[in-house]
Amino acid sequence: MFAIAFVGFIIYETVGRPQYECEVCMEFEGRTKCLTVRGDDEQVAMQTAKENACSYITNGRAEGFRCSGTPPASVQCRPM
Repeated sequence: MFAIAFVGFIIYETVGRPQYECEVCMEFEGRTKCLTVRGDDEQVAMQTAKENACSYITNGRAEGFRCSGTPPASVQCRPM
């Protein structure tokens, strides 16, 4: 019985919650990267896409922090 309840909980947690998909394009010092990320809410998806895109177009922590502090060139989010 516990196993059935546990499987039901796992399915609810992965399917039952609304998710968002965000495409974020970052531009930093002449470099551009666009990434699409899904998250439990719009803000999480957008921030994760922004940070990941910055990691592709920067070298080192200092550039990464500066890139993360700049506004995205474009953002498109939609509920899943």
